[in-house]
Amino acid sequence: MTAGAGRAEPTRLVAPEDVGRRGIAVAFEAGPQERAALARRLELLALDRLAATLRFEPADEADGGIRVSGTIEADVVQRCVATLEPVPQAIRETIAVLYAPVPADRPEREVEVPLDGEAPEPLPEAGVDAGALAAEHLALLLDPYPRHPDAPSGPLEYATGEAAGKAPFAALGQLKSKL
Repeated sequence: MTAGAGRAEPTRLVAPEDVGRRGIAVAFEAGPQERAALARRLELLALDRLAATLRFEPADEADGGIRVSGTIEADVVQRCVATLEPVPQAIRETIAVLYAPVPADRPEREVEVPLDGEAPEPLPEAGVDAGALAAEHLALLLDPYPRHPDAPSGPLEYATGEAAGKAPFAALGQLKSKL
């Protein structure tokens, strides 16, 4: 397993040969610079913690696939969609991903999806990036519409009619009409 030096986001590459027949456990906690870079990309106010405990195992001796399972934990702060106030959230989720190699002679091959719904991801030649896997799952686990507990419930209402004339930008409308 190698840690990435040139990239700011978490990078923990696990090569297929590192997995072997018995598998390998990978646990890491992202550092401050990695968390800051990921927070910028995900438009978070803060990413105070990102940790992963993953198990890499051979999926099938014959095809060279890798099965990754484990937990992703994060402490994030998002912006409320209604009030723009900070909304802290603790995330702890179990993940399972299957990677299968893509034959070099047929990169466009059809992939059969088993009845259990577990479609394999393509296995990169260099291996699986555990840091990128954690970052991808974090992005999927974030609340798409975070709301502060004090935020008004339901849709936001905008002033119309007479009430709109008292709105902060009403003076600009009157100024524009004089020009």
